[in-house]
Amino acid sequence: MTSDTSVSRRALGAVQLVIAALLLAQPLALRSVTADAAIPALAEPRSLIGLAPPALVAAGAVTLLSGIAAVRGRTLSPRASLASPLVGVAVGVALGVDVGPAAVSVPALRVSGVTPFVVAGAAIGGSLAPVVLGATREDTIALLAGAVLLFVGVGLAPAPALALAAGLLGGGLAIALLWTLDAEGWRP
Repeated sequence: MTSDTSVSRRALGAVQLVIAALLLAQPLALRSVTADAAIPALAEPRSLIGLAPPALVAAGAVTLLSGIAAVRGRTLSPRASLASPLVGVAVGVALGVDVGPAAVSVPALRVSGVTPFVVAGAAIGGSLAPVVLGATREDTIALLAGAVLLFVGVGLAPAPALALAAGLLGGGLAIALLWTLDAEGWRP
């Protein structure tokens, strides 16, 4: 028999999975708005809408892994949270690939110009989860690996300061909300 805590934890995990799906789907809805803005720039305020896709992907990746762990009745371990940047990178690349309608037999694939920014921002935001969990649960390996992934994301970003801002916005807000809503899974 499962305990009431386990059932409510699994229900919370299902809610987290729905939220993660919504967060990961939102950049598709924003594609028409962000298609003209390749990389956000402070000089052009209209281009700052380009901060939303990497922030949403980062938040979705962190929430997805937390939801999967909660559905399984477990807490997200620091080392398992290292998959969060990888999920962000995979989703970011998938969002940037367009299948051209001109080629019927072999789809013409092209990667949009905003993809490196989205991937870098999502990797930065996803890297916050192993840093936070590694620090609070005293897992030095996860903490250092998350910090290295964060620095690599900043180093490879086309606009490092804005990618860092987008990643911190998405990953940081997701962790703050999960810290509040799923205290058992995130607090030490």
